[in-house]
Amino acid sequence: MDLTNNEPQNNVPQKWKIWIPIGVGVLLIIVAAVFYFGKPSGSAATGYGEDKLPAIKVVVSNGCGYEQLASEFAATLANKNIDVVSLGDTPKPIYDKSIIVVRKGDMQDLKRLQKMTGIQRWTSAVNEYYNADFEIIVGSDYEEFISE
Repeated sequence: MDLTNNEPQNNVPQKWKIWIPIGVGVLLIIVAAVFYFGKPSGSAATGYGEDKLPAIKVVVSNGCGYEQLASEFAATLANKNIDVVSLGDTPKPIYDKSIIVVRKGDMQDLKRLQKMTGIQRWTSAVNEYYNADFEIIVGSDYEEFISE
């Protein structure tokens, strides 16, 4: 028996010839939609807006020695979802740049705080007994972050 001389046999039923391309097309549309729309980012990914999330507790410290700077900066946070638990001064007024110190907060709350304040610089000095999740040390560049 010579296999090269035989007629090809059609083993796929007629109705499957229609449904296979339709199924592949639907699958391609679904895959394209997932890649096009993607996963929502930020608070849309969690399903909550900033007004539905708990307030972030912070201590505001004057790091550059300008009189009443911590209280002025805290006043600009009043309309944000930030709870200022105390004000103070750093031991030495040496901060040129404002910075967020992570005391016991997590990275997700840090990102929220950075977005609300505009301060991107941060460091970690974890202390489970600290009275707030974060400390904001206001530096000489404070005018960049104080909104009128």
